[in-house]
Amino acid sequence: MKWFRYACFALIMSLSVGAVVYARGVRLDTVETRLYFVDAQMLRLLPVKMSIPKSDTQRMAQRVADELVKGRDDNPKIRRLIPDVRGALKVKVVNDCAYVDINGEVKKKHPEGRDLELLTVYQIVNSLTELDGIRTVRFTVDGEVTRDFMGFIDMRETFVPDYFV
Repeated sequence: MKWFRYACFALIMSLSVGAVVYARGVRLDTVETRLYFVDAQMLRLLPVKMSIPKSDTQRMAQRVADELVKGRDDNPKIRRLIPDVRGALKVKVVNDCAYVDINGEVKKKHPEGRDLELLTVYQIVNSLTELDGIRTVRFTVDGEVTRDFMGFIDMRETFVPDYFV
């Protein structure tokens, strides 16, 4: 009986080591892209390089949106502007256009001001249009087209990137 335990232990250990060696050898295809975050003074957007798993445009766009919400709180040069709300941004890609639905909670928790609204919109637009297959971005709030997000920018428009924001 004792030899059976040792044999089982040896088998489990060898399978574990084999799994680790195999997992290290498997490489995921990734795509390098730029995400745009707000600088520490909240005056402009800064591009930050990031690798995301290569997938279809829809999944990569949602990953980019999730990363924007997640932010980079460990980096003192950039600040979070999009509130970390569950399901804050939902992205759907159709015909080179990303349709971004903003959760109403984001609107309630977002800091006020024309410049901050502009930075938020172009943070999303510039980041999504970095992906192949997305040229424009349209917005809805809670699934509905609204005249504005926070009172300043007309959200009924189709947005193209603006790298001078």
